[in-house]
Amino acid sequence: MALKFLYITQDPFINNSEEFVRILAAQLIYNVGPGNVYGGWGILEDPNGNIVTFMNGIIANDFTEATAYPYAYSFDFSSGQIIIVPPGWTFRAFSRAIAVQGSLEEVLMVH
Repeated sequence: MALKFLYITQDPFINNSEEFVRILAAQLIYNVGPGNVYGGWGILEDPNGNIVTFMNGIIANDFTEATAYPYAYSFDFSSGQIIIVPPGWTFRAFSRAIAVQGSLEEVLMVH
């Protein structure tokens, strides 16, 4: 089997293949108002809909008026959580993700 690279934009992503998918990076594009915080995206569910794990993440947004220019800023971060989506499992709560697909041994070897 050859390792395949995936750019995933369909949320939820259901692994309908017979191979494993390892999520290398995921991003959540989320519009919130000033002062709001949103956390915990990239949720992995088993075929029964049970949450197994999620990528640790947080997005914080704030709005500040400084000098003559009011501005808004936001930031986000996530941990290095390893997410492997087995066949039949679902990865959801993201906007886009980069992943590799192949046998379990192949996706585990990617650093």
